[in-house]
Amino acid sequence: MTFSCDEKLPGFAELNFFLLEETSNWPFVVTDVNSAQIVLTPYVNDVEALIEPDSINVDVSPKQGADGTIQQINISFRLITRSEALEQLLEQYSNKPGVAIGKLNNEFKKLYGNNLEPLYLNYEVNDGTKVDGTSFTEVKIKGETRSRPVYYTP
Repeated sequence: MTFSCDEKLPGFAELNFFLLEETSNWPFVVTDVNSAQIVLTPYVNDVEALIEPDSINVDVSPKQGADGTIQQINISFRLITRSEALEQLLEQYSNKPGVAIGKLNNEFKKLYGNNLEPLYLNYEVNDGTKVDGTSFTEVKIKGETRSRPVYYTP
């Protein structure tokens, strides 16, 4: 086995969340090779939201259990856009099964969750405490899967 030291940029550039009902054509077992066959048909909406730069945090922690290793997935980020339409959209996705696709700064994409072991999105609005302070919407996506996140290559 040979290893090289080509530096790849760390961190995430983009994150997408899809409800399971926005996906189809799932293979029996999702792998790096067959993930491309998953069809994503996101709902169309006219709500735009900006993610606070460098706020996407993806934590995948393996946990040993009686049935083997479980991957605990915790994804979070902050939206600096605040609007009634954004909160209404987040409410439509809140507590419903879905999957996330994260695009890393090196252009790789990873799929978190699957049709049998979905993730769930929740959010909290922080309106701030003073005029010159900060306000944001914290989005959290969590779940557990039996397999590691796979590379997604559409």
